[in-house]
Amino acid sequence: ALYFVNAPVDLALVGGLSLATFAALALVPGGRGAEFPVLVAVLARLCNWPHFAATNHRLYHSRAHVGQYPFTALVIPVLVGAATVWAFAAPATVAPWFVKLTLLWSPYHFSGQTIGLSLVYARRAGFPVGRRERLALAAFVFSAFGWATARAETGAGVRHYLGVDHPKLGLPPWVTDGFALTLAIAGVVLVALIARWCLRERRLVPPIVVLPALSQLVWFVVGRDFESFQMLVPFFHSLQYLLVAGTVQLGERLTHPGRIPSVRTAVAETCRWWSGNVVLGLLLFGLSPYLCTLLGYDLLFAMAVTAAAIQLHHFFVDGVIWKLQNPRVRSPLMVNVV
Repeated sequence: ALYFVNAPVDLALVGGLSLATFAALALVPGGRGAEFPVLVAVLARLCNWPHFAATNHRLYHSRAHVGQYPFTALVIPVLVGAATVWAFAAPATVAPWFVKLTLLWSPYHFSGQTIGLSLVYARRAGFPVGRRERLALAAFVFSAFGWATARAETGAGVRHYLGVDHPKLGLPPWVTDGFALTLAIAGVVLVALIARWCLRERRLVPPIVVLPALSQLVWFVVGRDFESFQMLVPFFHSLQYLLVAGTVQLGERLTHPGRIPSVRTAVAETCRWWSGNVVLGLLLFGLSPYLCTLLGYDLLFAMAVTAAAIQLHHFFVDGVIWKLQNPRVRSPLMVNVV
């Protein structure tokens, strides 16, 4: 089957909800600069933070997984922890670059997830993705990330993240223009390759195959100047991640001997898994900064550094555990959860 759950759920979580939200904000007067601090805070605790916790659960919930990725599971936390201590010890010199590394890596991480989702749905749809299609897709997705990043890092000045100010990279304007040109060319090539496949196979590529890339184009380029929308982009990314992580979790749990797959079983297992990740997310993002304030650090500064550390660990782990070449990952991603 094409969808993990069904068409409405998959289309909404993979990008449809984000596109509908952007359209609504674009049409409503004042929607561009609206702010939703309470909504963003609630969504962070119910979705954003749990999606980071789901990575830890995926890696550490069994000895077999730790043994499968020993360097990632045991060495990476030590390295990230040491860098975090260094950032706390040097708040004026190391902490700004520690935070900047996170902010530069984050949209790159979004891009990797976008490409992965497109490839998974293409495989489920029976759409053969060759080397040219992969290159065109990667060029399109990473150019959108590059354009947004170069635009934010052009010129002098500082950027702000919670309690940490970090300097811009000072990129020249032509870097942004170069990414824009690459994005346009890659988009044309990608559309041409998809059109050629449709003509050859005499059927249309399902919209969900291209929906992740289209969503990222809106996240990073079309909706870049919509402050209200940008506040919600991490939430939309987290929805995608939780759909994939939840699918893998269910794929493993529902295939245990003696388990009878059903909608009821799937819902119960999903609720158990999600609630556990909510609690872990609260501990990671909510409790750890307050513990740092006991050492005399400002709360906003502690929130910035601890959040950066959690995200860096997340990026390292995700770069390893979700490889499609790994049969333990690929198999659950190619079945339905209900």
